[in-house]
Amino acid sequence: MHDDEISSVSDLLRILTDLGEPAEGHTRFFRGQGKADWEILPGIYRNQRLVENEDKIIKEALLNCPDDFSPADTLLEKLVKLQHYGYPTRLLDLTANALVGLYFSCSNESHNDKNGELIILDIPNDYVKYDDSDRVAILSSISLSNSQFNVSNAYEQSFRSLMITGVDHSKDLQKTIDNIHDVFEDHLETLTSTLDDRTLNRDEIIEELKEKFYEELLLKEFNKNNDIISLLHIIQHDKPSFRPVINYSDFNQVLCVKVKLNNSRISRQQGAFLIFGIDKSKLIPAQIPNIWQRKIGDSKIIVKANSKVNILKELKTFGISKQTLFPELESQASEIIAQYSN
Repeated sequence: MHDDEISSVSDLLRILTDLGEPAEGHTRFFRGQGKADWEILPGIYRNQRLVENEDKIIKEALLNCPDDFSPADTLLEKLVKLQHYGYPTRLLDLTANALVGLYFSCSNESHNDKNGELIILDIPNDYVKYDDSDRVAILSSISLSNSQFNVSNAYEQSFRSLMITGVDHSKDLQKTIDNIHDVFEDHLETLTSTLDDRTLNRDEIIEELKEKFYEELLLKEFNKNNDIISLLHIIQHDKPSFRPVINYSDFNQVLCVKVKLNNSRISRQQGAFLIFGIDKSKLIPAQIPNIWQRKIGDSKIIVKANSKVNILKELKTFGISKQTLFPELESQASEIIAQYSN
């Protein structure tokens, strides 16, 4: 038995002991996958045609099943519900419970002849958000944008627009610099405190302020782009309190979201989600930072195929089974009938 293989619950305990607690400022989550060669990707990105039509899939679901969604539901809550019913979304299921993660690496009988994988993620708390987060609202809104949405193109158009109007902006900047020269001595301490608490001379401060000046102008131009305006409309319809400013860097990230435990399945599974942003184009997902994933050496944590059935039996003694993790009536039927027919 290799150190990175799981053939029993005791192997899981050994691996967690070897890894130790997550570093300070990090929260640990788990994900079980039935096949070890699967990528860590949400359902919408496992088929090119699906992500190309993501907005249509969601709109059709909302149109055809209106009674399943409350007008008060946020877009994230709608995505969670769609995920619950098997729709492909930009969400990826996680759990805070290692035993639940192990269960999902073994539970799909059609993959019992394949090695599974237990994924352990230690996520920095800055990337662990609640469902009312503005950054989560931005990434959720991408799901309703069309397939042509491209942040890189929007940024380049904004940059070109800024260059065209640069002469007028330079005049405004010069007025600011002239004013800085006039009050430089009186406000040196204030100026340096706003620039990362560094001690800078007059010329360095002016260069820093020039850079910040153009960054602010570029941000304004970026938010005037038609694609970004459309996205802001989606966000503000979902979250009216959202401040209408989006940064280019807001898109290329993956966030962990803790959602309301108003769904019995999520509650029992101690569930959370990764929500995926985009890498420039909507058709390309943002990547999970490699540093988040904990491994034994450089190897994946493999759940052995020939041990899956036995692991499920062991997990049942810990109260982890289909019957406990899927409390809905339709999920209970097969477990209850099997219990009394064997």
